[in-house]
Amino acid sequence: MLGPKSTTGFSIIELVLVMAILGILSAITVPKIGNIISDINEKAVSERIIEDLSFLRNLAVSSHDTTWMVVNQAQNQYGLYVGPDAGSRVLLADPQSGDTFILDLDSAYNNISISSVNFGGGSEISFNWWGTPSSGGSIVLNSSRTITVVSETGMVHETP
Repeated sequence: MLGPKSTTGFSIIELVLVMAILGILSAITVPKIGNIISDINEKAVSERIIEDLSFLRNLAVSSHDTTWMVVNQAQNQYGLYVGPDAGSRVLLADPQSGDTFILDLDSAYNNISISSVNFGGGSEISFNWWGTPSSGGSIVLNSSRTITVVSETGMVHETP
């Protein structure tokens, strides 16, 4: 005599349907998560540049010296300097590591690039000991985020 047939469990069709639904949901959400991560990285770099420019402005006032940000768009990096003029300026030391302060975006952040730089027609900006910038200007990241330095005040902000 045969025992009663078990009715617990899932059929193969039910399992295939569940797998298909999970595959479709994954195909929809994974690219969106990638975009979110990219936006977070762009925002982090934007905030870092804003903080570095504000730091330079404050350092110029507190040390009664000229400070500089020099952007190298081709190498996707920038450096922070102190000194009275372009010929005698020296790289600042990174407060955390003690190394000279050059931020290479390629090694520090994934897929973030400096699209354009324009500080009065050049790629560097200086702050005098009053905190006044040599010119206003902007840095554009990934052709989507613009960081602006106001020429009259030296204040830095992200422009939508």
